[in-house]
Amino acid sequence: MDAFFSEISYMTQNNPTLNLLTLMVLVWTTGVICRIIHQPPILGELLAGIIFGPTILGIIAPSEMLHTLSELGVFFLMFYAGLETNPLDLNKFRLKSTLIGIFGFVIPFAVGYLTCLAFGLADSESLFIALGLSITAIAVSARVLHDLNLTEHRITPIIIGASIIDDVMALSFFTAIVDITANSGQMHWLSFAGILVKVLLFFSISIGIGIFLYPKIGKYFASRSSKGFTFALIMALFFGILAELAGMHLIIGAYMAGLFVREGVVSKELFTKISDRFVSITYGFLGPVFFVSLSFHVTFSIFETQLVLTLGLLTAAIVGKLLGAGWGARLSGLNRSEAIVVGLAMNGRGAVELVVASIGLQLGLISDEIFSILVLIAFITTSLPPLSIKLYLQKFGTNLVNSTKP
Repeated sequence: MDAFFSEISYMTQNNPTLNLLTLMVLVWTTGVICRIIHQPPILGELLAGIIFGPTILGIIAPSEMLHTLSELGVFFLMFYAGLETNPLDLNKFRLKSTLIGIFGFVIPFAVGYLTCLAFGLADSESLFIALGLSITAIAVSARVLHDLNLTEHRITPIIIGASIIDDVMALSFFTAIVDITANSGQMHWLSFAGILVKVLLFFSISIGIGIFLYPKIGKYFASRSSKGFTFALIMALFFGILAELAGMHLIIGAYMAGLFVREGVVSKELFTKISDRFVSITYGFLGPVFFVSLSFHVTFSIFETQLVLTLGLLTAAIVGKLLGAGWGARLSGLNRSEAIVVGLAMNGRGAVELVVASIGLQLGLISDEIFSILVLIAFITTSLPPLSIKLYLQKFGTNLVNSTKP
């Protein structure tokens, strides 16, 4: 049996097309199994990456092709999340989202930092780990809410909005921590203020383009669906570049672009066609590649060398986010069921934490072992939301408010 898997591994490593074909067959198979047992497909994709990836069997091999497709996957996931979000709902719940986003970042950061100090880690390393534990992956939240058919409830725009606030704060803190480390413990506040100004400019320009410019030029693409699809994709890439210029991840720009491709910009019929095309390519191809690729970074060797630290940081990550986001949700006026779902949904880390962790490793802010721990936490917390939310709703009932109600 080992020889069989070794032969398949050798073939996929030397043939990128066969590697991609194998991945898609496994993803399709796990998706069918998940539907049979009534579980979200994202769980099957993550488990497929663990079992058939380099961690265990090695049938699917990391490659440049898969890396590129996974980058496109998270981009399309965020753009489609914007398509599914009504900007009016996002604006209506902006105060709730802001409060949840702030609490959902600050409290996990504090819990993570104190946990690191309790384990005797260095101050600079503790700051960086706490940052990693505080991040919420917007793409993961969006995918989970879609899989569980919660997009019609008001918690969806609230969670997405809170996740954006969370990530903006995380990236701003990341800039500050790198600045402190680079300058021997002293932060250049002028540099940090410049980053915040660029962030504010990005959102101002994005909203201005989406509200005033996009509707005027978008109407010219209302007659042909092919042009409308291509134009929507061009806008997503343009907004992504704007986000990168502001020092943020391009997925925030993709989400902002998706917000403005609504029935008010193009015809309802064209919007349906565009949405159908994007959902097919996102959830049928690029999205699964991204979630499978997340699993490639998982290693279990840290359980032998840093078991207690790993469990401690994992507990801090989950509890901190539940307390922070859940408390913020309750203070914002959401009911108990909604607050719990918000806390569970925002526990996913995923790609953003992996990006931040890899940069921290490159800059020497964290060790190889800490990097492995953060990667494992990202995988586990990405797997938790779909299962935990589903179990909670099944056991205690939904009691969620529809997004059309005040």
